[in-house]
Amino acid sequence: MIGFPVPFMWQFGAITMAIYAPAITRLVFGPGQFEKGSLLWMHHERFQRCFFVHLALTGVYPLYKVLYDLIPQGYRGAVVIVLPIWKFLAKRFVVSTTRDLEDFMPELVALSVDFFSALFLSVCMTTSGSIYLSVLFIATDVCQCLLEFREVRNNAKTLLQFLDARRVSEGNIRTKCGSSCEVIELLSLILGIARNPSAYQVTSLDGARLWASPPNLIPEKLDKRMQTLGESGIYGPRGHPSNRSASIPTERKTPFRLTSWDYQQVSVAPAPIVALPTAGKLVKGTSRKLLKPKSLKQAARSKELVLQGLQLLFHCEYLALVEYIECVVPLVFVSYKSILEYLPNAAYYPGSAGSWSISAVVNLVVFASLEILSLIFLHFFLKHKFAFSPLYQLAFVLEMQIYPVQANLFLETIFLLQYQLEHLGADFTFRFAWLRSKNG
Repeated sequence: MIGFPVPFMWQFGAITMAIYAPAITRLVFGPGQFEKGSLLWMHHERFQRCFFVHLALTGVYPLYKVLYDLIPQGYRGAVVIVLPIWKFLAKRFVVSTTRDLEDFMPELVALSVDFFSALFLSVCMTTSGSIYLSVLFIATDVCQCLLEFREVRNNAKTLLQFLDARRVSEGNIRTKCGSSCEVIELLSLILGIARNPSAYQVTSLDGARLWASPPNLIPEKLDKRMQTLGESGIYGPRGHPSNRSASIPTERKTPFRLTSWDYQQVSVAPAPIVALPTAGKLVKGTSRKLLKPKSLKQAARSKELVLQGLQLLFHCEYLALVEYIECVVPLVFVSYKSILEYLPNAAYYPGSAGSWSISAVVNLVVFASLEILSLIFLHFFLKHKFAFSPLYQLAFVLEMQIYPVQANLFLETIFLLQYQLEHLGADFTFRFAWLRSKNG
């Protein structure tokens, strides 16, 4: 009666999935497990928000591509101006929706907004048929990349100013060879202050968060040390999120220990800590009024050093993920389209059969090469200035979050590259010829 396929079957299926997934989760586990305020309820709320974000952005991307196709070719350059605005609004939407998942925010934004943007650029550069549009798309992306590098550079410049002031206050004079002979180990400085704030006269780090959100599984000895720092009051209320594992009743807790094999898998282990006075001794036994003005200035510089350093690490992690996404997506798209061109089902993709040319491949390879160069430049810049590489941050995210990363990349790629298939009812001309066909 209706005909096959149902118009926009995949698009309406996404709306159905948004209702079905949370409902079936509650049905399987039982409504009693999701009492408001419980740990399971908190995790379920987070899951729903992340799920909603991905479905919403997945639904917006095809509409953006349809708008691009409807615009006459002579005016498609306006889409290049709209794309950065769309990225900015989409990032604000993702950040506001996943605010309590701060540690996963770079991954969530990069694997959603930046992924969709990179895929959109790849599709448009292969279907534009104009060198002018391809160059315009690449130039716009390069400008956005330069703005992001400028933000990281300004953050690094501010951090270097704090380090210089701290060095002068300690009586250290920079050598003649300058910063090239004196590489600053930023991670060691941040860890030294964060682990023993009292050694640097720091009485407050309320702008930094002590615990991960959600909390990570750590050895018992390190957990006790973290609790000692948390009880000192230095890290403020943000250091004690309500979703900590400590909020689970004791009888429901199961002891957890990391074995040597777990450490080998994680590839990250805490460095040995020198025994120093605990942070609590300074807070409880020392007043800020008793500290000398010089000590107060040093404490303020140490605090700003930690906050600026953490902000730089956060920006670098996000930027490394973005560059990785923009490197991988064009190469995956080139491989996908090159294989699809030789398959019989290419005829069912709008404008796919016979439209794949060498110029399209060259455009995408140039785009991916520029992103690879950007990632290499970021690596050498941070390695030279602060003796750490964002490639380690990228590797850490890809290793520790391998399942969500691979799931997002695989599912989003499969969905977005097939949404124009006639089998899925995609007809953005709204003619739906198969419904009036006698053979439909």
